[in-house]
Amino acid sequence: MVAYVDESIRIRDGVYVMAACALEDGSAAAARDAMRELEPRPGHRLHWHDRMPADRLVAVRTVAQLPALHLVTIGVTLDPRRQERARRQCMEALLFHLQDAGVSRVWLETRNAAADRRDIEAVRAARARQIIQYGLLVDHARPSEEPLLWLADIVAGAVSAAEGDDRSYRDPLAPMLTEHRIQLS
Repeated sequence: MVAYVDESIRIRDGVYVMAACALEDGSAAAARDAMRELEPRPGHRLHWHDRMPADRLVAVRTVAQLPALHLVTIGVTLDPRRQERARRQCMEALLFHLQDAGVSRVWLETRNAAADRRDIEAVRAARARQIIQYGLLVDHARPSEEPLLWLADIVAGAVSAAEGDDRSYRDPLAPMLTEHRIQLS
């Protein structure tokens, strides 16, 4: 299985959400096609934050029809000044659970060169501490080039909305969603 990862942050609620959507290789092409059908305009990526509520609901319902495993780490008591630390903690927990689920490759949404390097350093540290094994490959991809990252963006947005008391987006995903809450330090 291959997983695609994105995050959502709710500063006012003190929550950092990191979501992964894991797919078998054989279902990736159909999932990409489904995501491309959600493009706001041809050649423009779907981004949860930019969508209206009705569009978000359509996106969630589309994701709910795909054969994917959705794993989410929800970091609580986020200190807004320590977002990178929260990211590392959530990513470490998420990678552990992805590996445990049989995922062999993980694609994180790229941010910028420095932030991507910090992610890879965090992965190396998790391997050194034997939280994850060296066989779990982790790299970055651009959402403009990989529509499967949109899956994770949708799931992260839906779970984040539920953390803010709007469960209407999360509920359709509930049967295929596994959430892990962690206390951020």
